[in-house]
Amino acid sequence: MSRNKKQNPAGLLIIWIMGLLLIIFTVLATLVIWVGWAVCEQLYARYPRSPNDADILLQEDEAHELAQNEAQIRQIEMRLAQIESEGSDLRRRKDGLFHAGSVLGAKLNAEISQLLQELSDSRAICHELQTLPGERLREWAAPLSRLLALRWAVAIYISCSAYALLFKPASVIYMHDLIHTWLQAYLPSLSLPIYGAMALASMIASCAGLAAYWLYSRTLYNHYADQLDAH
Repeated sequence: MSRNKKQNPAGLLIIWIMGLLLIIFTVLATLVIWVGWAVCEQLYARYPRSPNDADILLQEDEAHELAQNEAQIRQIEMRLAQIESEGSDLRRRKDGLFHAGSVLGAKLNAEISQLLQELSDSRAICHELQTLPGERLREWAAPLSRLLALRWAVAIYISCSAYALLFKPASVIYMHDLIHTWLQAYLPSLSLPIYGAMALASMIASCAGLAAYWLYSRTLYNHYADQLDAH
């Protein structure tokens, strides 16, 4: 009986795809972590660790515009209340406006339409201005969060690589052999499972870096947002 067993084509295809994806992820993740860290260190090493209120809060002209629109909203709401009183004896349509059969009803309806449009515009401007400090705070927090997250990613990458090379777990050996089989024409054969260690480190460091970025961005924003609310 032949000792050669018939190989499953589907299984070989799955292993082929896994090897390709593993190589692509390992290379890309390693480049992103190390190059991203080096770039962020150059750009943000001296990035302020706390935001400047003058850069976050509304500028004088923005605060003035906000106050103007808030005052206009109050005036419009007061005028709409007066219109309700003036047209209290008029019949109403299903849409809430006055019956246009009378001169007063048609006049009030026209004024209501104009006031509602102005009210909508003023509220939109107020909303935009009121959310502006929060947007600026998020923009300030993003670079610092990236820097801190990439520092964590680099530290974890080094730690995972050291663990993999020291203890040589079976998963690392398997990934090492898979990568080397794929790229044996281009990569030297190594006694240590360096390729598998890189694969393991890139996976864990990527997840840790993403989690750290999410955590830092939320923590920094929430911390300083509370301080801004106190102003």
